[in-house]
Amino acid sequence: MGAGGRSLASAEKITAANIYKKLFTHEDYPHKVFGIHKFLGIACLLHYIYRFAAVLVLEDMGFSSGLPTLSLIAMHTTLSVSSMIFKIPRKRIVEGSRIWPEYRLHSIIFACRSLACMSLIWVEQRFALEPEFGWNAAIVIATIFAADVATWSVGDARSSTIRDLDAPPALHFFFSVMQFHATAGCLVGVRRYSTQFVYVWVIQFTAFLMTLRRKNLAPHHALVQTYGVMLTFGFVIATKDALSASSWALVNTVANTAAIGRLGCRINKYVLWVVMAIFSHFARMTITGQDGLGHLAVLWPWTWALSVVGVLLVGHAKLQRAAAAEGAKDAKAQ
Repeated sequence: MGAGGRSLASAEKITAANIYKKLFTHEDYPHKVFGIHKFLGIACLLHYIYRFAAVLVLEDMGFSSGLPTLSLIAMHTTLSVSSMIFKIPRKRIVEGSRIWPEYRLHSIIFACRSLACMSLIWVEQRFALEPEFGWNAAIVIATIFAADVATWSVGDARSSTIRDLDAPPALHFFFSVMQFHATAGCLVGVRRYSTQFVYVWVIQFTAFLMTLRRKNLAPHHALVQTYGVMLTFGFVIATKDALSASSWALVNTVANTAAIGRLGCRINKYVLWVVMAIFSHFARMTITGQDGLGHLAVLWPWTWALSVVGVLLVGHAKLQRAAAAEGAKDAKAQ
């Protein structure tokens, strides 16, 4: 276990009554807006169960341009924002799997990023509008800026969500690369609710898992492994939602190229994503066949393969540096 919490073996016995007692406390009920966060959490959890049960049965998980879809988007938005009612420790603990203020703000911001993309799809479908991908780029850049403001607002209490997590270096790298895939999914803007919905699920359910950890109802490393499984599931859903092999390869090329640029070359993130937005604008034309560029779509599986090689090389270099640093640390300790 990490240094920040007790092991599960040392915790009190986990029973249904104990779980209820720890999850339903006076902290937000009744004096904190009548337990709104708890009730919204239960409603959203049931909604996730329904949509994932429908993933192979209903088109796009059953989302549509009707008012119920908009209402459910609003429900998940309210769940994220309502987390601000809680008082939490100002600084992150060593193991890194309990919520701290910077993470809470980032969780709200990035959940709202995907919810904004879902809202964009809803507006386009509702009013029979052509897709306007410029809004996807605006959402991504605005999210990056909002996250930077959030980090600035917490002062010296900031902490890198991935780098400072108590987990093996290989998992650090995998988690980081998957974050680029989520951003690329928002930027390229495949018009599928389910892709964005699964991103929201990963963010909101991770916050719930961290709440379980804070209340000592789950061990740290099990939550880290669960997070990895969730990211993998999200990747599978995004793959299922791909309009074609070429469109899937394009999104993954953008994601991997961005990961190489940021993790391997330390390119400024604003410069990086503006370049990726411009690139995506022209690359989409090859998928749609616009301006006679459809014949170039066959290139994307090849660019994807090259980008995978690049990501693996960056990962290998990072793991070697992590091993060398750990070796130097052990030698110094001796």
